[in-house]
Amino acid sequence: MKNTIQRNDSILFQGDSITDAGRQESPDGLGGGYVAMIAGILEARHADLGLKVTNRGLGGDRTTELLTRWRRDTLDLKPQVLSIKIGVNDVWRLRGAWNGQMYVPPDQYRQNYRTLLDQACAAGIRQLVLMSPTTIFDETDAEVSALLDERAACVAELAREYGAVYVPTRETQKEALRSSSEVKWTSDGCHPTTAGHALLGASWLKAVGL
Repeated sequence: MKNTIQRNDSILFQGDSITDAGRQESPDGLGGGYVAMIAGILEARHADLGLKVTNRGLGGDRTTELLTRWRRDTLDLKPQVLSIKIGVNDVWRLRGAWNGQMYVPPDQYRQNYRTLLDQACAAGIRQLVLMSPTTIFDETDAEVSALLDERAACVAELAREYGAVYVPTRETQKEALRSSSEVKWTSDGCHPTTAGHALLGASWLKAVGL
């Protein structure tokens, strides 16, 4: 993990509502979820590094919507470190369209994700951090669970291919659901509680070595 995060790095977090976490209503623009927790811990533990954390997650996004705003909300910001967590909505639209959005099949998900990464690399972003999509309905929907496992495997494979840090957030959350079922990890089967966001943040910090 040496040199994953360097002095004066700008770290950009991208994704859907789990990353968003109300960022547009928060004074610091970080929201109330795992991004804010990571930013707080980095400041408390590593103030000497002079890191800047930015959140551009947007509720409802699939890989499809992320592509349409990639230039404005990612490439133009010129981060040194880019963290991506996307995929829940690509899968969940299987259970019904929302705002005209449809289910994104595995091959299209992979292609969309690859395009995001290719453009990020071409723009000179030094370090990629890829987080696997997390659970829906606490694993009670077997079909959706299997599809999310498939997406997590895809993200892990892309991380290896692109030399990115892989954050096994889905795997960690599934283990937490099994081993600590008394904890309420999500508020609605998808969006994390404070404990759920803390788990995501801890997984991210461990993966990047901080």
